[in-house]
Amino acid sequence: MSIPQYRMLPEGRLVEVNGVETWVTEAGEGSPVVFVYGGSFGGAEAASGAYAWAPPFRAFGGSHRVIAYDKPGQGWSTKPPSLAEYTMGAVVDHLIGVIEALSPGRPVHLVGHSRGGYIACRTTLLRPDLVRSVTLVNSGTLSPGVGTNEVVLANCPYPPSRESIAWSYGSYFHDFDGVSDEFISESWSVLQSDNYQAALAEIRQHGLMAGQFLPLLTRDKRETLQWLADGRLQRPTQIVWGRDDRTALLSRGLALFESLRSSNPETRFSVVDKCGHFPYLEHPEWFAETVGRFIGEVDHEWA
Repeated sequence: MSIPQYRMLPEGRLVEVNGVETWVTEAGEGSPVVFVYGGSFGGAEAASGAYAWAPPFRAFGGSHRVIAYDKPGQGWSTKPPSLAEYTMGAVVDHLIGVIEALSPGRPVHLVGHSRGGYIACRTTLLRPDLVRSVTLVNSGTLSPGVGTNEVVLANCPYPPSRESIAWSYGSYFHDFDGVSDEFISESWSVLQSDNYQAALAEIRQHGLMAGQFLPLLTRDKRETLQWLADGRLQRPTQIVWGRDDRTALLSRGLALFESLRSSNPETRFSVVDKCGHFPYLEHPEWFAETVGRFIGEVDHEWA
């Protein structure tokens, strides 16, 4: 069986994790950095995948062992093995399994964007032994307050297509036309894949988003925010935010920072101007320098 590949990343392979044939790619040497992209099950207008991390993957590959992977039912990974596993809790458990499989005995730097930020944070809370540091990027899912995705992304004017992908991601960017053709092509390939469509069909047939995924995520987020308020996140933490994000407002990033810094003095907050929801795509050089400096300092203290 041939393994699907992204044009924007090094060749990947499949690793079985919690019953999911999981697409992973890695490069470089040094302390491991694991990238966790945003998005979740069943988007019909666009698809998420590890390809999103191509710019920082290249930037960090010369100094670290970089790892990117596809979550269950997304990218080139197979769908969850049961309907009960269409939950954020199962996605968190999946990341734990990925780390245990790819970096046994060596804690990793987690870099999580959007819903991936929630996944990275929850993983750190549950298994701090696996994590050296955590960077949280524009994570509306994790931060306090009410999200505005439903308003900003309402009424896509296109059926699933390259145009719908450009519109969806363009709505996240500060510059609507800033989404590259290569990025759109990668998302379109995933959107059409058999694995992705199989997961989307199960979600729709059984009403899993409204009936299961979102209610359980709400419960777990409430618990996660309480854990943060209780001071349980005791790993070096950096929050990175695009100042002009319309889907995860800057005020929510600041609220998350305030929640963390009283109990975790190593928490940092970095903001980039003229940037929407994707700092690592909209300002890749700034992102690589900011996050790279943070990870380097953590590694120096760890040594």
